Amino acid sequence: MDLGKIIFCDTRFSCGCLQFIGGIAVERYYWGALSAAVGLGNSKLEALVAVFGSARSAYLADRQELLAARVYKEAAIDKFLKFRNLALPEQLQNFCERQQVRLMISSDADYPVSLRHIALPPKVLYIKGNLPRLDCSIGIVGSRRASTYGLKAAGDFAADLASAGLVIVSGGAKGIDSAAHKGALQAGGSTIAVLGCGIDVVYPRENTALFEQICSNGALVTEFAPGTEPLAANFPSRNRIINGMTKGILVVEAAKKSGAMITAEFAADEGHEVYCIPGSIYLPNSIGCHSLIKSGAQLVDRPEDILNDLELNFGSKQKIENLSLFASEGAEAVSELAKKLMDIMTQEPVTLEELVELSGRSLAEISGELLDLQMQGKLGLADGRRYYRI
Repeated sequence: MDLGKIIFCDTRFSCGCLQFIGGIAVERYYWGALSAAVGLGNSKLEALVAVFGSARSAYLADRQELLAARVYKEAAIDKFLKFRNLALPEQLQNFCERQQVRLMISSDADYPVSLRHIALPPKVLYIKGNLPRLDCSIGIVGSRRASTYGLKAAGDFAADLASAGLVIVSGGAKGIDSAAHKGALQAGGSTIAVLGCGIDVVYPRENTALFEQICSNGALVTEFAPGTEPLAANFPSRNRIINGMTKGILVVEAAKKSGAMITAEFAADEGHEVYCIPGSIYLPNSIGCHSLIKSGAQLVDRPEDILNDLELNFGSKQKIENLSLFASEGAEAVSELAKKLMDIMTQEPVTLEELVELSGRSLAEISGELLDLQMQGKLGLADGRRYYRI
């Protein structure tokens, strides 16, 4: 664990429990140390702490005391003792104080109620920023390698749902996650990024500025200790927290085997709603969404579908024709050639050569129009060669 890394956000978030008592780290930081301990695992931590009466006593116990507790097997105890850092609780407290990070534990009064009801609720949460109320929240997840269509859909849905008062929760990753966070922020709403790494690790690196904005209009959240790298094994755990913080999950483009599908499965198992935006049958990233729809997930093609399903009626809720997803249509003028090309693509994706043949226009003319239409989010590209209408 590298506690020397520097947090990249500058927020005014503060925690009222950040002080030393007689030079000893307070109880919550022993919980943080236990949660990060090698060999123990989180599923039995509460039982261990119950035996010793406090997280501090459990963390500082010797081998004989731990064996006598009969909570963990001998091999697990030996592994824990081998890697135990007795200075870690104090290091965590220093880190949190210095970097304005709150370490929330599951016994805190403001620990999210919805998280208490998932399988294996996180014992600790590191929070950078201000955690919004989660009474009305929606998770938006999807492919890192999203199409232009997917990015636009995620951003527009996030903006409209945020405008209606929902907190947008996602995973801070490339692609759909980033588009959802940006859409919420552009609408002046709140968003939460749940990380699969330590809160001091910027992943992906290009999201540094985005994470700073999220800290100012929501929060970064993780159960992983500072310095934890974004290992593949961390992300299923991250996904269960996204589900636990939300009323439902919106999937925007997902391959058949993907993190987004895992999040949707968590949601279904917990009895949460799963919504899917349909995509082109020619795109591999549509397979996951279409599979979920066939299995009973709700197909949605406008933000109002989700608001109505959740029976939300906010004072800020607008008529659907005023929401950005639909107000943006037709906002940018297109040329006659662009309209003709769009008409050609009404039925199915077509190649550049086919567009030249069907339109009777030159390759140079068409290439320029296609680029403009893609920049406006009106066209997508399947398999790197076939254009389709969004």
